[in-house]
Amino acid sequence: MTDEQQAVDRHLWELFDSLRGYFSVNELADTLLWNAVDWKTRSTGLIAPGIADLQGVAQRMRSRAPALASALEGEYRVLSAYTPAQIRQYARTLLRPVDQHSEFATSASLVRVASTALTAYEQADRVQPLHLYDPACGSATLALDAAGALARQDGTSVSTAGQDINSSSIQRARAHAFLTDAEAAFSVSDSLAEDAFPGRRFDYTVAEIPYNMSWRNSLALCADEAAQPEGRYPAGLPQPDNASLLFAQILVSKLREPTDGGGGRGIMFTATAPLLDTGGNAIRTWLLEQDLLDAVVALPEGLSAHTHIRLFALVFSNTKIKARRHKVQFIDLRGFYEDATSSRRLERRVISEAALDELARSLKQSKPTAYSRTVPAKELSYRRVSVTHSATAATGRPERRQAPPLAVLLPAGASLEAWRDARYGVMPPDVREVANSQITRFDVDRVFRSDKPPRALRELTRHHWKTARLTEVTEHVCYVPSAKAADRATRLSAAAGQQALILPVEPHLDAVTGDPGDIAPDNRIVVLQTRGTHVDAEYLAGWLNSSLGRLLRAAATGSGSDDYVSPRALNLNQAWRIADDLLIALPELAIQQEMARTERALAAARRHLADSQRELWNDPRRRSDIYREASRLIPSADLGEWAASLPFPIASALWAYESKGESNLHARHAQMFHFWDATIEFHAAVVLSALLQDRSVLEQELPALATQFQRAGLSPERASLGLWHIVLQRLTKRYRTALTGTDTDEQARVQAAFADAPSDFLQTLLSTDITNLFAEVIHLRNTWSGHSGATSEDSLKEQLATLTGHMHTLRNLIGAGWQDFPLVRAGSARVRNGIFHHDVDLAMGPNTPFRQERIPSNSALEEDGLYLLPREGGSALRLAPLVELQPGAFGANSDCYFYNRLQTGGIRFVAYHEAAESEALKQTTSTAALVADLTSGTSAPL
Repeated sequence: MTDEQQAVDRHLWELFDSLRGYFSVNELADTLLWNAVDWKTRSTGLIAPGIADLQGVAQRMRSRAPALASALEGEYRVLSAYTPAQIRQYARTLLRPVDQHSEFATSASLVRVASTALTAYEQADRVQPLHLYDPACGSATLALDAAGALARQDGTSVSTAGQDINSSSIQRARAHAFLTDAEAAFSVSDSLAEDAFPGRRFDYTVAEIPYNMSWRNSLALCADEAAQPEGRYPAGLPQPDNASLLFAQILVSKLREPTDGGGGRGIMFTATAPLLDTGGNAIRTWLLEQDLLDAVVALPEGLSAHTHIRLFALVFSNTKIKARRHKVQFIDLRGFYEDATSSRRLERRVISEAALDELARSLKQSKPTAYSRTVPAKELSYRRVSVTHSATAATGRPERRQAPPLAVLLPAGASLEAWRDARYGVMPPDVREVANSQITRFDVDRVFRSDKPPRALRELTRHHWKTARLTEVTEHVCYVPSAKAADRATRLSAAAGQQALILPVEPHLDAVTGDPGDIAPDNRIVVLQTRGTHVDAEYLAGWLNSSLGRLLRAAATGSGSDDYVSPRALNLNQAWRIADDLLIALPELAIQQEMARTERALAAARRHLADSQRELWNDPRRRSDIYREASRLIPSADLGEWAASLPFPIASALWAYESKGESNLHARHAQMFHFWDATIEFHAAVVLSALLQDRSVLEQELPALATQFQRAGLSPERASLGLWHIVLQRLTKRYRTALTGTDTDEQARVQAAFADAPSDFLQTLLSTDITNLFAEVIHLRNTWSGHSGATSEDSLKEQLATLTGHMHTLRNLIGAGWQDFPLVRAGSARVRNGIFHHDVDLAMGPNTPFRQERIPSNSALEEDGLYLLPREGGSALRLAPLVELQPGAFGANSDCYFYNRLQTGGIRFVAYHEAAESEALKQTTSTAALVADLTSGTSAPL
């Protein structure tokens, strides 16, 4: 919003506030709208549109408060001083007051989405005027703003036609068009029953109808029209409780024919049900058969002033280019939004500029990206199959019964046998077709869902470990609700008396083996008796409690299965589906037993170490024996191989440590801490990089970070490990909470902030295990550096042994994960079909010069800039300016420098590896700006 437009908003809200208590906001808005029309007719001599209802409201308001007349006259002077752009803003603000009108007004975010979608396509040069139609126009905010955007793009006039059943809405639409000098015609009529513009076709159609609106009152008239060959409902009628797919047919029926001026495009907003429900199946199938659906766009929740439910945009076209014919593009913008900060807004969220950029870019080219997939239309047709495992289930009755069959949707053209063999690796179930189950769905989650297992699981399969579904190794299953459930005791008694695997539904709780009657927790659990010929139950419990196992448990519990139900409403069927979605790793049975034995040994060792810790303080005389015993468990420092998989800023510091000989303990000890300096600051730089991608979150977090720095006596102007730990602790908690929460938009928002980093690696990067490890290292450094005098060789060796153990812990947590999200330095680029193909230095491992590769990117990367990006390309995360390579030029042999502090003459950067210069003084404006923002707690305006 420009300064001029903001001035209009401020003026009107000050006026509303000054008169609050005398009138409702809506009454005053209608009065001011009529007053603005009256001003224009007086000042221009133009004939006012038919707005008798608004004039009546204004007259009643004047009679109730004669003093209002002077305020309205004052508005004449204000309007006379406004520019045309300010007049448009004046009208828009009056149509979106705080108190909702009875009609359905479109939010500014949805208007911007529609305008962006319609203007994204390449347009042929057109001289003739264009025409736009809205069958549910309300006050015409959507229609008139979209028409204005199209007129600016095409360089020609765009007239608007609209109809609505609400007379007051139509009068507001007429006033709106009159004030903005728009060519428009609006009619009061029921769009479902009557076409107010028969015989007319349009270049563009738009609609946002009331979501989940019933059309039962128009059922007879709609049925009559559907029976007519030339009616607007050639695909038939949907369920009478949702009119969305009726309006979809209206929109495409009113598009100009391709043979008459090049065809047309449309967009409508809808809730989820019309994309998936059974009642709309025939209409969705018809849209695909006629090749009328061009794109499905998933939007964040909370963009509408009238509902917080998930909305989608359906983009229609009867003039697709050859490359898009018989295909549908799916675009996922669920993570691209900002939180609404103004108390004047009815919407909870607003669409971000990044979302609109991504939408325009995706529609202009159909190459797959992290947020865009184009699929053949035939792949949106599915058939239902029934999956039955050879297992029994406890159903609350004395006898055991067959485990419930699972209903699964397969693509209509998929091979049943191939799907079964790919999904089930040990004991494939019986899979059968369900008769008459064909259905067409516009399922965004299914299109974007990846069956690719996490990297760690793929690594295990290289060791000839198999993967299977938990259902394959289950002989008997019983679902037991929580202790609050009335039938808990009955269910638990059915499972008691035998050894079983007890799997809590909540992934953070441990799976255990034993008699459920003795050890079952109070939480919701799935009790499974496993097949001894295929799986060791103790091994399986250990696997499910591992970090990878918990990740897969979380994925199964939150899976997007077609019949998925929240864990809070679980029953046996849903619990069995979770088990069928849960991947497990299955080595040979002998290896499983060895793994279970090792897990028992580790558990015993942990108990022994805990006993030794207590004994150390109960009997200090045994301190030497306990030290020797514990020190044997600390691994050796052979970490050079790991360095090859780390980003260069960390790897170079690690390599410098490895290169120090055992003879120079002091140098080795100092370099050990340089490694941790580099590692902790690099991790902080990564989370700050994500923070910088989302201005809304940035504005929320900067004040909190600044406050925490001040309380700790720290300043970003002088970097320290304590400062970076505050950054990591606060931001990783925010992102981690969002990722593990139930708000799928927040999850997508975090993924977008981190440039769609691999989800398993991102969860590790944000885990408390890593932040707690860093806190322990910082604590040790502060403790050891607080001692005065020289440190003995024995103490140095002891400290190095402890920190080496922490290095190995970090290696076990991170593994080779950075290889899937590598650091690169951008070089030049070529553009092909809207995709940037960049030459990059792969800044991974300890050595330079870096290996060069060519990677695809959705957007241009600044040459010589540092980025993190997924191996497959797509999005890229610009690294915060706290880490620099010098020389910074693409292809150069470089040293790495980390931000250290502001000082007279510039910004001090230091190297944590053996660089040509140990420090450098730079004049980096981006670093200075970031430090200023972190210090002040406010972000500089864009």
